[in-house]
Amino acid sequence: MTRKTKESLEGIATAIVLAILTAYMLGLSGCATKHYGRQENLTPYEAVTLSCHEIEIEIARTQGFIERVKKESQFSAASVLSFMGDLGVGNVMEKRAATRSAEDRLEKLQTLHVQKCKV
Repeated sequence: MTRKTKESLEGIATAIVLAILTAYMLGLSGCATKHYGRQENLTPYEAVTLSCHEIEIEIARTQGFIERVKKESQFSAASVLSFMGDLGVGNVMEKRAATRSAEDRLEKLQTLHVQKCKV
């Protein structure tokens, strides 16, 4: 094997290793996006059947969900990895969608509480 061929093969091997490392890091960053879940919309069935006490419990659960999202969305090691992959946009979008779903449910529960419970 000539010296030129050997150098060429070493360059190709280096490029392959770099490509594999890049793909691995991008894969890790995609997995690092946080997932909070969603709060379901208040269904017509719930609006009819929930008692005042149950509505209050649902309000507390929804407020707890919002607090959990706020707490978990703070900076962490997963934030660093996701920032490397998508500049943190995925985490911002996920937080916004989770918070919006909870705020919508909370608003409807509070309205229902006023209507049903005459507080």
